[in-house]
Amino acid sequence: MDTGNPGPSSINELKSQLDLHKLSFKDFDSIVLTHLHTDHSGGVSEILKEVDLPVYVHENAEWTITGGINEFKRTNEFFYSFMEECGADPREHMAIRTYREENWGNVSYIRDKDTLPMAGISFEVLYVPGHSQTDIVLWDPKTGITFGGDLLIADFSVNPFVEPPPPGMENRPKSLLQYRHSLERVKNLPLGTIYPGHGEPFMNHIELIERRLAEQENRCFNIQECLLSGEKNVYELCGMVYPRLHGRMIFLGLSQIQGHLDLMETRNMVEGYNKGPVRYYKLVL
Repeated sequence: MDTGNPGPSSINELKSQLDLHKLSFKDFDSIVLTHLHTDHSGGVSEILKEVDLPVYVHENAEWTITGGINEFKRTNEFFYSFMEECGADPREHMAIRTYREENWGNVSYIRDKDTLPMAGISFEVLYVPGHSQTDIVLWDPKTGITFGGDLLIADFSVNPFVEPPPPGMENRPKSLLQYRHSLERVKNLPLGTIYPGHGEPFMNHIELIERRLAEQENRCFNIQECLLSGEKNVYELCGMVYPRLHGRMIFLGLSQIQGHLDLMETRNMVEGYNKGPVRYYKLVL
């Protein structure tokens, strides 16, 4: 279940942990990815150099896995334009990404409500977009055992990252709106112990979801307060709400602010409009 970051240090740490349990990569029959973020999928190529395993990942990962350099360039162009639209300087704040050709061989693309057998248990696949466009949760309806990926983490709130639209589509997904829908969906399920992508296992997912939704409401209020003095772009709002974010970490704040502005627009709380390449927002009075 997930492979960690790319590079020898991460793989060696994974091997060390497996050694403690007298296991190796040869003892596994598949790799299951909860989503395609690098800290979860970055070790796939290194593992596949040692063992031939099928990889299971949500179907929305296909264009990234198979798109090659063209998809890499399309994604970079989207983030450059997004930074400009926010009012940020992409040359200062955009993460430097290096293209790496991947060949994962036997990849199976899974969908919502598919069944995935693991360790003698038939886990149901739940597609829960928001944090990324490839997020899944795996749960056993009989026991409630759940592998939650990055949908819910007990120690900190999850960032619904802005991502480009699928190839051939024009409008980006509204990540926070998706994330809230995903939270509401799993809130109604009888989940038991949740094993997250970061941190310790936990229970009482309903209480945690309600806390995360309340935090989002508080952020909307903070943004509303910032806009009382007049129109602002996403970068300006980010500086007010997250003053400690600088350099290439700015994207984390831009995603959060943009997501909450998307939510506020659906509630008719703010209005967005362009001035040249930059998009500004003001309160709807």
